[in-house]
Amino acid sequence: MNVLDPGTQHSVDGRMSPDIQAAFHIFAAHWRKVNREWQYPAHTHPMFEINIVLQGSQRMTVGGQSYLQRSGDILFIRPGVQHSSKGTDTEEDMSYYCLHFDIDDLVLRRSLLTMDTVSLSGDTPELAAIRSSLDAIISSTILPDASDAQRGRLVALNASLQFFAALSGWVLAAMPSPARSTVPGVTEKTVALANAIEGLLQESVFTAASEGSRAGSIEDIAARLGYSPNHCNRAFRLIYGLPPRQYLSGLIIRHAKLLLLDNSLSVESIAYRLGYRDVSHFSKQFKRWTGLPPMGYRQLAEEPGKTNEGAPLPR
Repeated sequence: MNVLDPGTQHSVDGRMSPDIQAAFHIFAAHWRKVNREWQYPAHTHPMFEINIVLQGSQRMTVGGQSYLQRSGDILFIRPGVQHSSKGTDTEEDMSYYCLHFDIDDLVLRRSLLTMDTVSLSGDTPELAAIRSSLDAIISSTILPDASDAQRGRLVALNASLQFFAALSGWVLAAMPSPARSTVPGVTEKTVALANAIEGLLQESVFTAASEGSRAGSIEDIAARLGYSPNHCNRAFRLIYGLPPRQYLSGLIIRHAKLLLLDNSLSVESIAYRLGYRDVSHFSKQFKRWTGLPPMGYRQLAEEPGKTNEGAPLPR
């Protein structure tokens, strides 16, 4: 029996809010001051990027189009879009702040992928909120609270949550209707298939965590839906911008991290809950995903002042 069922007795009306479980990731965020000789070559990466000039000016090329960024100008760059910086074309030094981010909430991710705006300029409340949240993140980077690492971490987290809330507000303001229109050339059948795959991926992870079984593969899900694995992979990637296997790995990582926060659970029992029969295989996978072994992540969660350093940082 559902423990919430008694609350529905004698109810006249009611509504349920959707369950929300999303992971946000900001990484390789940095402030840098450069001279007129500095430039960065053309490159792509699988993350979203925000780039803001704080002093001077910068000549950026994004998707083949040139942009002159002056102080306060923000560029939004989607995954896979080639971009480069020719640096400053004046005698003065230039400083900028750049952050890369990703999100595993597929509705927000897809909405951001459909935003073809690069230059975030204007006086709208949504863009003002993005700029305000960036100011808070930049402040927590340039002027960290060295005397209290835990407080500094919470300040950075608070600023980051403001940033993702501002991005959500920007997306909502750009929606032409209560249900966002589909991308040109994408059929509703493809959208429905991608949604069905996402739901079954979620279901498979929850089932695995409760029964100690292995999360379903895209091959299993494709067979259940009556399509080929290749067709399901293409549909999911077209709509959400990442392969279903990567999304499934993200779901498993999230569950593993949450379980590792419970010190009453051993790594062995967590591995079993996630469908692994070999704890060493789970440990290797977890380290490959996060850069830390399971116990290392648990210790990091218990010591908020520590950081995981050493990973290569994209621009």
